Order: sequence, then structure tokens, then C-alpha cells
Amino acid sequence: MIIQLLNGKQMDIADYSLKHLFHYIPSISLSHSIENVDGRDGGIFADSQFTDRVITVELLYESKDIYDYYLLRDEINALFTRKEAFYIIFKGEPYKRYLVKLNQAFQVTPNQHMESFEVGFTCVNIFGESIVSTQELKKEWDINQWVWNGQITWEDDLQYTYNSNVLSVKNLGNVIIDPRQHELEIIVKGTFPSNLSITNSTTGDIYTYNGSITLGDTLTIKGVQSFKNGLSVFKNTNKKLLTLAVGNNNLLINGGTVSSISFNFRFLYL
Repeated sequence: MIIQLLNGKQMDIADYSLKHLFHYIPSISLSHSIENVDGRDGGIFADSQFTDRVITVELLYESKDIYDYYLLRDEINALFTRKEAFYIIFKGEPYKRYLVKLNQAFQVTPNQHMESFEVGFTCVNIFGESIVSTQELKKEWDINQWVWNGQITWEDDLQYTYNSNVLSVKNLGNVIIDPRQHELEIIVKGTFPSNLSITNSTTGDIYTYNGSITLGDTLTIKGVQSFKNGLSVFKNTNKKLLTLAVGNNNLLINGGTVSSISFNFRFLYL
């Protein structure tokens, strides 16, 4: 198991005389809003939301003697007990990571040789996410990026930068990418005399920017915001968002000619 800090520093628990025995990743908890209706048995489900998830990891420490245990205990406490969030990466699924915080206090039972113990992690972001973003994908094996997973094969012609008005964007995770909650950056360059619209026919979403774009301009749609050459143009949009469904997303750009459009996001996993 790997611990990755927000600054990118990685620590392998094996370097702390720890062995990863098992880990348990439960399904995400759901919260339901139920409305009662007179004369009707039961209620009507008005809304359902994902709430929380706690990952439990069973670890084994190995010490040379009881004095070594005392030193190791302090290192283990410092490794997991952090106020700031950090990522955990399981070597069996090295293409994804979970942003977590320590769920509650844990205890490393004294033993002069070895002992197992459990640590619980509360997911800050309830979904797992791909180690790299779509703009970091490479077509060669990179052991430091762990790009490949069960959804990506060597034969896939993956690309997330296009020079066409008609394109298909693949979301290889199993969660819808929603810019209100998740990373999504779209950068558009081209020639659009008076307006630009992007239609995702897969989801039905339509984004419109009412303004001109020349070859020297860059329109950036980042999260819920829109920028032209770094300045906010949100008021000049239709104030709608583009989401990416699981699988292929067929997009059409109208209003002019695209010279370049890129999509940067991470795959998310339930």
C-alpha cells in the first residue's frame, strides 16, 4: 500500500516494516429523502444521495524486539495520523487512488515480533479516482503513472485533444463526470465569429458562449466557470454545464471552426 501526500510525496508502507494483509472497500452509503402521502402505504422516494464511505485496512507489523516495537509504533502513528487529507493506493489496483483522512484512533498492540491491527480511513471524496488525468495518459508503459487498468487496453486509441467539430470523448470510469463536483476542464481554440455551442448528444447537455473567438483566443471551461484568455465570461454563457456520461460521449461544436479542443479529467470509480 502506498501513501501519497497532497504535495506528491509517496511512502510505501513496506518501508515502515508493515505488510498489507487485506482491505475492505464497502459500497458507498446512500441517504434517501422520502415523502409521505396521505392514503398511500409507504412513502415516495423524492431523492437519493451518496453520503460516506470508510475503507478498512488490516496491516501486520514486524519488529525485531520490544524496543524496536516502540520505535515502529511511533513511526506508524505519525504515518497515518495527519490533519490534512492524503491518498491511499493499493498495489493490487495501482491505477486508482482514494483521498482519505484517518477515521478514528487505532491501536498497535505491543508484541516483540509481529502483530496485526486495523486502520479505518474516511473517504474525503467518496469515489476512487484515476492516478493520472486524461491529459497525462501515455501510450507506453510508465511504472510511475500506472495508467493501464481493466478498462484500457494496448489497442485503445485514446485521445483527449481533438481538431474537429465532431468528436467522441471516452469516460472509462463508472461514474458520471459532473463539473459541479468533479474535475473537468475543457479548453477550446478556433475561429467563432459570434458564438460557440457544444452539444453532448449522449447526455443532452448544451453549453453556449455568446461571443467571438479568434485564432489568438482561448476559451476555458473549468468546473462551473468560463474564461476567455483568463478573464471570466460566465455572464456571456447560457449558464449550463457539460457532463460526461460513462462510456462514449458524442459531441458537436457549432458556430465556427475548431482548431483545438481538449478535455482534462480523471476517471472515477464507485
